Amino acid sequence: MRQDDEIVQEEIFGPVLTVQSFSDEAAAVALANGVPYGLASSIWTRDLAVATRVSAELDFGCVWVNTHGPLVAEMPHGGFGHSGHGKDLSAYAFAEYTRVKHVMTRFG
Repeated sequence: MRQDDEIVQEEIFGPVLTVQSFSDEAAAVALANGVPYGLASSIWTRDLAVATRVSAELDFGCVWVNTHGPLVAEMPHGGFGHSGHGKDLSAYAFAEYTRVKHVMTRFG
């Protein structure tokens, strides 16, 4: 697959996997981040240092390591970029329903 292929650039919902080759870690991160969507991603590796480094560099709302798909109520779920606004699940979701206002008054 090429980076500009529609299936790579669009957010596809369903049992779809795109596969692209890369030369090194930096190229893999560039390919992953080179899309307008950022809902979820996964890293498959035996190297914890690679998983930690790459997960920090990926521009996705959810990054799974050696798995893909599980959600827990304690952690927020939601995307970056064109993958929606806000978060579902967890205490972070409450912020979407909250409007904070600061009013300060001085008398006298």
